[in-house]
Amino acid sequence: MKQFLRLLLALGSFIATLHGIDRDAFTVTRYDLDVQIDRPSHVMAVTGRLTLRNDSKSPEKYVPLQVSSSLNWNGVATANKAVEWIQNNYPSDIDHTGALSEVVATLPAVVAPGGSVSIDLQYGGTVTSDATRFTRIGAPDTVALRNEWYPVSSPSVSLSEGDTVFAAIAAWQMRHDRTAFDATIHVGGDDVKLCIAGTGMALPCGEIGETSDPRSEGTTSRITNRIHLAGLSKSVPAFAAANYARLERPGITVLHLPEKSELAKDYAAAAEMNDAVLNDWLPASQTIPVVVELADPNANPYQDDALLLTPLRRSGSPTLGLLLTPVQVAARFPSPRPWIEDGLQRFLQALSIERRSGRKEALQFLNEYLPALVKAEEGEDKPANSSGQPSRASGGQNPLISTSDEILSRGKGAFVFWMLRDMVGDEALRRSLGAYRPVEDSAPAYLQGLLEEGRKRDLEWFFDDWVYRDRGLPEFRIESVYARPLLENPSQLYLVTATVENRGGAGAEVPVVIQTPSGERTLRVLVPARQKTSGRAQVPGAPTQAVVNDGSVPVSGTEGSTYIVPTGTDRPQ
Repeated sequence: MKQFLRLLLALGSFIATLHGIDRDAFTVTRYDLDVQIDRPSHVMAVTGRLTLRNDSKSPEKYVPLQVSSSLNWNGVATANKAVEWIQNNYPSDIDHTGALSEVVATLPAVVAPGGSVSIDLQYGGTVTSDATRFTRIGAPDTVALRNEWYPVSSPSVSLSEGDTVFAAIAAWQMRHDRTAFDATIHVGGDDVKLCIAGTGMALPCGEIGETSDPRSEGTTSRITNRIHLAGLSKSVPAFAAANYARLERPGITVLHLPEKSELAKDYAAAAEMNDAVLNDWLPASQTIPVVVELADPNANPYQDDALLLTPLRRSGSPTLGLLLTPVQVAARFPSPRPWIEDGLQRFLQALSIERRSGRKEALQFLNEYLPALVKAEEGEDKPANSSGQPSRASGGQNPLISTSDEILSRGKGAFVFWMLRDMVGDEALRRSLGAYRPVEDSAPAYLQGLLEEGRKRDLEWFFDDWVYRDRGLPEFRIESVYARPLLENPSQLYLVTATVENRGGAGAEVPVVIQTPSGERTLRVLVPARQKTSGRAQVPGAPTQAVVNDGSVPVSGTEGSTYIVPTGTDRPQ
């Protein structure tokens, strides 16, 4: 009984230490994993060794490691000796199940700051679809279903707390940008073929191979493949196992189930249709994008650089083209900066829509992100605008240059490229993209320098408001419109002066559309934050209405953006 009580007291003392564990203390510098998968039963068993470095400022004796809550820990050892460990359920939206299976191991000796230790692990379980982290905040249960399968150490985060999940992932990736990852994957099942997908490599789907290794009775086979990644800052270790057939075209590879061969051809054809726009704007592909079919027809597509995991669904070529554009852009234009890579992908999607359906449709596509973008840009301290009312576009502390928020990198980034295109023109932007070299993009102003090179256009103000700092969004209103008939043709030509006020925190060059019974003219006005600027244009007839912004500049509000010009007057209104 005394021994039992001592055990309970020791266990209670150990559990109490869980609350004080620094889950950011250790960085994994190397993964070496062996993964056994049985497809019919969905069972995964993993053994391996991790090398960890203590990056904290204090000696550490406890090592916390986490995998998806669908997996269980079976053993922990160091130097070939088992160590004490405890497993607990750790709530966190890092994993789609909404929780992590955490092991906390007690090392035989403390690890000094900067010191390293190797840990041998065994864990496994049944891998099933689970979207608890989404369904518990009200999302449909058909959202993306996948599970994280390699150990990490990260503090708990929640999707209900803004962009904390994105920030936690970005921080983890930054810490592990030089972490080596090696895994050998063995898959058993009937007629299985294996795709090992690890992006950021010479091959966009990792080491794709089908090396037959029969080790079973009857019809069961065993496939072995390997994945190696030199760093985890952008590359995501992933694999998909199925009886895949392969469709290879010069610009894309589609791994699909045999019965989906016709749909796979539709996807390949849609990718080829995208080439017209992509060839106009981007260099030739550095890698071949890969599409891997997900068997669950209700799963959401998941893109990682030039890899797309998606159900193959029957749809029109324009819809499939939009789905495939991001992976095709990622293959042609890798960048170390998320806002450039993500923003350019959505920008090229909008250009495809513009080529097919016109500018209005393209801008409607860009503005699908606007409500979420406005919410992301809301700041707590909102300085008053010129009328004494709080501005709704004051911004916060999340500049585009360093953001981990996909709403900003993809949504705001796309608007930035569109506004740059409107300001400098297609040819100047094309030349800059053609001159872009990822390995040379080590300074924040690298892209700005390419756009300004050889030209007299100063873009410092624009990049400062939209990229380098988080100024929020503009908020335009037309203060006045002055129309005067021209003496040389007073019955047909008018000189119109429009004054625009920007109540927001970011300046922008915005279009102002002057409408008349005989047609309309567009003038562009550069309006700095919290200032007023006037622009002039000749129009064919007396103006009836002026509208600031056609949707090409994201704004926090549209109140006062339309100005009705009274008839029978030629003075400021």
